[in-house]
Amino acid sequence: MAQEPKVILLGGAPGTGKTTLGNLLVRELGLDHHLSTGFIRASVRPLLPEPEQRLLGMHAFDVGEALPELASDGTSRVFQGVLYQAKMLKPSIESCIRRAVREGMGLVIEGSHMIPGVLDPAELGATLLCVLDVTDRGALHSRALSAAHVHRRLDEQQLARLLQLQEDLVARARALDVPVIMNDRLPDALEQLIGLATGRERLAS
Repeated sequence: MAQEPKVILLGGAPGTGKTTLGNLLVRELGLDHHLSTGFIRASVRPLLPEPEQRLLGMHAFDVGEALPELASDGTSRVFQGVLYQAKMLKPSIESCIRRAVREGMGLVIEGSHMIPGVLDPAELGATLLCVLDVTDRGALHSRALSAAHVHRRLDEQQLARLLQLQEDLVARARALDVPVIMNDRLPDALEQLIGLATGRERLAS
């Protein structure tokens, strides 16, 4: 009997290794497609009214600074900003997942907008939702500004917001029992992801 296609959702702030691991998962599991929420965002943005276009065009961790109103739910301004973007992107992300499931295609979608509690992998038929993390926050800074992101320019305030976003995403994942994969060593993280996606491993978050 043919194996069911894998639809894997990777969350985490910039610098956690989502794109690198996504590419490796495509190769190792023979998946068909790899999308980032950055590309989904770019395709959705021209269809929105100008105010939403502006907010969707910002770095996810900067949006909270531009929101006129903030929820009084105890979450950080940074998290509320990325949540705002995630909710705008949710219909498009869900459509991509549903099409992959319907057509039997293997898919990785990765981005800061893969927020536990916003997307429900079980409801959508996705295989796995997890959040990536790295122990060394200095390494997270370095990765976010690496040669792979040559056009990304972040000041100290933005780097601080990036770290806050990562803390918030990990906290949300742990609160909702969503796996958190430590990406300190790429081979280890890849092995854990493949194990979870294929049912060979159960990882406590």
